[in-house]
Amino acid sequence: MKAGHWNGTHACLVLAAAVLTACGGGGGSSDNPSPPAASLTLSGTAATGAAIAGQTVEAKCATGTGSATTKTDGTYTLSITGGVLPCLAKVTAGSTVLYTVVATGSGSAATANITPLTQLVVASLAGTDPATFYTAFTSSTAGAVTSATVTAATTAVVTTLGAAGITLTGVDPISGTLVAGSSANPYDAALETLAKTLASTGTTLETLTTTVAATSPAATTTTTGSGSATTSGVASLPADLLLQPAASNCSALRSGKYRVVHPEPGTTLANQYGLVTINASTLAIVYTDGTTGTWAVNGPCRYSDDAGKTDIVVTPAGVIVVRSLDTGTTFRPAIGFPVQTHTLAELAGTWNTLGLERNSANTAYTAIAATGTIDSAGALSAVTGCQNDTTWSVSGADCRSFTPDSSLKANADGGFDVVDLASSSVGARGFAYRSGSGDLMLVQVDGDGSFQLFTRQRTLSLPTVGTSTTFWNLTINNQLLMPGAVGQTSNTIQSVDSAAGSYVRIQKTVGGTNDHPETLLQNSPRNGYFFRAAGSALAIDGTTVSIGEFTGLNMRSMGFNPLISPASKTFTISAVQP
Repeated sequence: MKAGHWNGTHACLVLAAAVLTACGGGGGSSDNPSPPAASLTLSGTAATGAAIAGQTVEAKCATGTGSATTKTDGTYTLSITGGVLPCLAKVTAGSTVLYTVVATGSGSAATANITPLTQLVVASLAGTDPATFYTAFTSSTAGAVTSATVTAATTAVVTTLGAAGITLTGVDPISGTLVAGSSANPYDAALETLAKTLASTGTTLETLTTTVAATSPAATTTTTGSGSATTSGVASLPADLLLQPAASNCSALRSGKYRVVHPEPGTTLANQYGLVTINASTLAIVYTDGTTGTWAVNGPCRYSDDAGKTDIVVTPAGVIVVRSLDTGTTFRPAIGFPVQTHTLAELAGTWNTLGLERNSANTAYTAIAATGTIDSAGALSAVTGCQNDTTWSVSGADCRSFTPDSSLKANADGGFDVVDLASSSVGARGFAYRSGSGDLMLVQVDGDGSFQLFTRQRTLSLPTVGTSTTFWNLTINNQLLMPGAVGQTSNTIQSVDSAAGSYVRIQKTVGGTNDHPETLLQNSPRNGYFFRAAGSALAIDGTTVSIGEFTGLNMRSMGFNPLISPASKTFTISAVQP
């Protein structure tokens, strides 16, 4: 029964001697008064492990508000006359504000603990900052808080924390029994473990809350063609990695399992990818073939292996890009990212790609770009592909629309198979990774070593003047080899032209004196890509710098961008340095 509503019977009082007032009738001053509105009672415990004592708890419900003060043990009880569930509540202790949610109760009473765990549940439920959700909460928005949505949010938080060894078995964050400060109480023990984990990993509850909100279904629900409009675009780690140990020289490298895609010609599809396990604390690595190694630090978020020959960089989103020693003096590319599980439905939307594909003569690899739509069942449509084996052009007359001959199917071992519609054979595999911002990318590799990087199609905004970025540049030639060492460049945004959709940046080689201006076009040749025309510029050291043409794809929130350079027939991954 909904709180505040009640049913009953109205009986007439009949005296044995006479009827003083007829049932339902009577004079003008004998109307029956309205019954008092029922009260909704919220109670629970506010704690971070230790009790939050003597602090104000405020509640806002679909109907009604109320407040109370916590006792010395953190417990509180408040009543809301005419209150109707669902409700949100918060406790304020100095600069710390924690939130909770309750969708249902027993009769006119409900339990709502207020802890860091409930804070995460609210973030997952809302897909936004809990404070923002609380402020905007009204009877008209209360419909988003149901038993089903609260249960889903709770399950997501329990799963994320469980991956970090924070056990919540049998503990309901919202209504579970909480005895603050008692290590024998499972709920309190979980709070203490969470606090220690946050401290040891250098992660704040605020950062974890923001990440849980950004990667929740409420924030990442997509619409065909645009993807989620709420993601921040900031390269960051997902919540489960934030609770794992970090490398001493790189907060973006965390312990765990990583999917590695390492395209190579002349082998099978199964040999194009694998799994590695990284101990970020010790930099010990277990490779796909079971062999082990230890990375050596080579600067912030940069490492070496194979006696210094293999070069490894890590982006702020935890994506690993490698110039890997193959044999002798031959190097090949690899890209790694934390292992995650995703559904086909999460891929629904329109995507841009950039990659290298085996040419028609089967003698080399050539640049390829494409835009297409994936539906929730994995069907492909509205695909436009751009490729020219000779010029490496990915625009204009070198683009054509076509009907796809394949679709995506989830693979039980992780990732997605690219299945030929006619033969049902699997020709490629794709793997998805969602960063801490909520953005998703795909990495696809074919049996012949061709590969493509996917990101959702978006209209790029112009950068902010004054922004400076430094990149590692790992370059792949048309034989899928990496003969050159990792380069480093930096740039600073000097000006933007909104009308032209362009910006000017000052670009230079790290450690050099060739600072020079160059102009880039956003959303060229299509939305989501960027383009630099060939030309020359005068550097500050008086030399003339040749500027090569390239087309790049903004891999939103991943901390790297792929570029194709037609003149040199190369594909470069530019990874952001910390």
